[in-house]
Amino acid sequence: MPRLCAIALTVLATLVFVPPVVAETPDFYAHWADGKAEISSYRVVQPRYGESREGYGVLIFVTEDLNRKTYIKVESPTPQAERVYVLKLNNVLKFTTGIYDYSVMTSVFSAVEGLDGSNPFELMKVNLSSQEWCGHIFDEIRVDDGKLRGALNSYFEREGLRTYSLDMPDAFQSEDHLLIQIRELKGPMMQAGESRPVRLLRSLWSFRTRHRPHALVDARLSKGKPETITVSNESHEATPWRWETDRWNTTVWVEAAYPRRILKWEDGAGARAELMTTVREPYWRQKAMSDEVYRKRLGIP
Repeated sequence: MPRLCAIALTVLATLVFVPPVVAETPDFYAHWADGKAEISSYRVVQPRYGESREGYGVLIFVTEDLNRKTYIKVESPTPQAERVYVLKLNNVLKFTTGIYDYSVMTSVFSAVEGLDGSNPFELMKVNLSSQEWCGHIFDEIRVDDGKLRGALNSYFEREGLRTYSLDMPDAFQSEDHLLIQIRELKGPMMQAGESRPVRLLRSLWSFRTRHRPHALVDARLSKGKPETITVSNESHEATPWRWETDRWNTTVWVEAAYPRRILKWEDGAGARAELMTTVREPYWRQKAMSDEVYRKRLGIP
């Protein structure tokens, strides 16, 4: 009898066993090729001149074609072989210092399938424009034949108009580009709990605030394990990502559920941001006075 019972239990276990379901990343193009942009607004605290300034930020993610040779958006008849399909991030930052205000935008262009189809989300270029009442600055870096080639056009004499070049090592990461990569929109970039050394180009905005020459630094990139966080009075399952040296650090929490929005971030210098809301809209068409309702939905002035 015991033998028969054991056999019966084995058969029953075989019949009712259900293999675990592995969550797959949804099709990138089904979500991102819908003719709309993802627009997320954030409450921001930005340190400047020794004080913490309240402001707001907007992250705009949208797909488009760049010309493979010029790295400029395609707006004319161009053969498909000369185009690169990219995910673009426009990272907007607005805050006030005393009587005058800062308006900063960083744009990142990431080749969705890579330049040769083998390296998803390959950085093509990143640029920054910064305006305040003293003057404005434009800084751009392009990836060109294994090099980082930059051009700076600054109002300030000590920076002026100049070009620069940096080697691009195998372990290279761009801090600006990481805001695309850590969303893992086409599958995992790293495993939870994994950590690796990188050669990091800090954000172009950080070079502005620190007035330092462009250079790579040794850093460590880590992907934490999922945790529950509260953002704008709502609970979210999120994955923390951190990059750091012995002098500074940044942590960004990414939503666990697709499309894995950026929920909040903070750094060791006191900058921090928290998501307010997200909309998907073709913003480039919404230019009428009546479309200002979307700014109210986003909670921005």
